[in-house]
Amino acid sequence: MSAILGGFAWTVSRSDWKISRAEQVRIEGNQYLTDNAIRSILAIPYPKLIMELAPEQLRAKLIAQGSISSARIDRGLLPPHLIVQVQDLPPIAQVIQGDDTPSQIFVDERGRQLPISSYQPTILSSLPKLQLRLPSTGICPDWTQLYRVIQTSPVEIGIVDCRDPQNLFLQTEIGKVRLGAAGINARSNERIQQLDRLRNWQKDAGSVDVDYLDLENPDAPKFQSKPDITTTGTSNLN
Repeated sequence: MSAILGGFAWTVSRSDWKISRAEQVRIEGNQYLTDNAIRSILAIPYPKLIMELAPEQLRAKLIAQGSISSARIDRGLLPPHLIVQVQDLPPIAQVIQGDDTPSQIFVDERGRQLPISSYQPTILSSLPKLQLRLPSTGICPDWTQLYRVIQTSPVEIGIVDCRDPQNLFLQTEIGKVRLGAAGINARSNERIQQLDRLRNWQKDAGSVDVDYLDLENPDAPKFQSKPDITTTGTSNLN
């Protein structure tokens, strides 16, 4: 038995039992991310003995750092290779930089950010229309839950502004809307659904130069006039 184990250890320590190049890491199942993007997240230091690679650790890295919801990694010995099976996530929003210039960074539904170069060319013709302004932390609070609520919106939403956690703003087809403090609660969906009833809110404001519609309290929506006019303030729409 000792001789068998020793022989096996000697065999797998030979140079031809190493992962020495990217082609030995086979990527399967990816619809959105490129093979090279997934290999880059794995960051395997070539050359590496195949038995020194821990599939569970590599799997955890993929899910933690990439736009990947699930992954499985298996070793293959003849010839030595890794089989990486993934279920990746599409980009759903584009990050806007401070000067309102769209960046080349995209966000998935979990908030993971990846550059456009990480995605396959076939999906670049249908990039997401939703845009996202982020705070200095680079993370939109409760983004996963917020995105689910936004998906139910009866009106089109173009921009989600998360820069101020106490003042979450949306740019929509019916104008600028304030939802209030970031964070999802029982009334978040009510705020979004109010948009359909208030499609003509700007007409209701009359001649007032309106800045935004305030839905922090969905039972009492109001509009906020711009601060540079004499009649600055809020007015209820009910």
